[in-house]
Amino acid sequence: MANPISVSVQKMTGLMDRVNDRFTSYRLVLYFLLALLTWALIGSFFKRVPYNWHEIVFTAVILSAVCYVVNKAVSSFMDIPTNRESWLISALILTLILTPVTDRKSFAAVTAAGVAAMASKYVITLRKSHIFNPAAFGAFIAGRVFGVYPAWWVGTKFITPLIVVGGILVLRKVKRFQMAGVFLAFFVIYLIFSSSTGGVHLLWLELISTQVLFFAIVMLTEPLTSPATARFYIPYTLLVVIFYCITRLRLSPEEALLVGNVFTFIFAANRRYEVKFIKRIREAEGIFSYIFSLPPKFSFAAGQYMELTLAQRKSDSRGNRRYLTVSAAPTEPGLMFTVKEPQNPSAFKRRLASLAPGEKVLVSRVAGSFTLPKDNNKKLAFLAGGVGITPFRSMLKSLMDKNEKRDITLLYSANSPDELSYKNLLQKAAAFGFNIDYVTQGHIDSPKIQSKIRDYKQRTFYISGPYGFVNAAEASLLQLGVGYDNIITDYFPGYGD
Repeated sequence: MANPISVSVQKMTGLMDRVNDRFTSYRLVLYFLLALLTWALIGSFFKRVPYNWHEIVFTAVILSAVCYVVNKAVSSFMDIPTNRESWLISALILTLILTPVTDRKSFAAVTAAGVAAMASKYVITLRKSHIFNPAAFGAFIAGRVFGVYPAWWVGTKFITPLIVVGGILVLRKVKRFQMAGVFLAFFVIYLIFSSSTGGVHLLWLELISTQVLFFAIVMLTEPLTSPATARFYIPYTLLVVIFYCITRLRLSPEEALLVGNVFTFIFAANRRYEVKFIKRIREAEGIFSYIFSLPPKFSFAAGQYMELTLAQRKSDSRGNRRYLTVSAAPTEPGLMFTVKEPQNPSAFKRRLASLAPGEKVLVSRVAGSFTLPKDNNKKLAFLAGGVGITPFRSMLKSLMDKNEKRDITLLYSANSPDELSYKNLLQKAAAFGFNIDYVTQGHIDSPKIQSKIRDYKQRTFYISGPYGFVNAAEASLLQLGVGYDNIITDYFPGYGD
């Protein structure tokens, strides 16, 4: 019997995913920041923010111009592909936290902040990985070098409601609820025990009238300078929040974050690797695999994903980066990514299809918890929709290469038999002892799950595929009474672009 609470939560998260599925993570953050800036400009006409609209606009124009020019110049000089949104995201964050330009000194500070933010991504690096959050580093330079310290004026009661609403979508997209939640929980606890007066009213004012929400949602969770693996989320967050809260240490918010960035770099760095393209393989109708060289001393777990960056002269609204599941197994000698290529592909996929053997691309951010459980005796069921078969291909191949037996049932759905990928490998997986079944007519719904996986109540389900497939399969499992704790999802945003 379905759990009403689980079904309600699934509907709510499903709605968020429908919104998020329209955008890449970078584009979503960009629109979020533009919305905050627009709302702040509206508030300035009604004296709801501390600065005039023309000061805010002038500062935004300066930062946008500086960040664009420096980012373009340095990336071209160093021949490093860059994301088309990254410079604007940094410029908008700096606009929302720096004191606006009102004189020559503040003009110099804002300009230096933009230069430092962009240069830090390319100059202060090790093994092609930048260490510091660009906006935090730029704000640090403005304060420590020019004495123009960030005002963090984005933290006002007028802007806070929009930060909360947009922030929930962003955290859902980047999967950092735990990180932001731990930070805010510790912050609240610290206030409760450190404040002798004010009570609930003071706590409320701190949450809605300071930069803490913006800091926790936007700055703390920045993917490239925060840990990529969940086991480092809490240590990183606790380190930052301790330096953020303890005032006698006299660290500013941006400095607290920079300390956390150093921790990430030492213990959980998001390494960037330059890999060579080897070949393209047709897996099924409209589905292709791209094989690249394996970086030295590189490791990952079956089911994890990476960020792939392509050098593009012209890109579309979705940018030149994608998060792609590594479809190769850790036991194989190369990296492989498998994508669906529709009739009208995105600029990214057109560029991917045009890669020549030997051409180099950047990969980074090995991450994701959509991996096999450590308990070898746990009974598993894999539900794959279309190209969502990729993490399961990695898992099954890895298990076979290690001769590791597990009780696994795979239910693989595609629009037609011609769109089924990895047929030879799945035949070998069936011979190895895994239960492989296909659905090419209809959908994977409650009746199909009941008929094809009779012991479904004893299994942990992994679901992977486009948003619609994952949402529908999850709803079917909840209707059958499968608990939320026994459902693990992994969906592909922009599945068919």
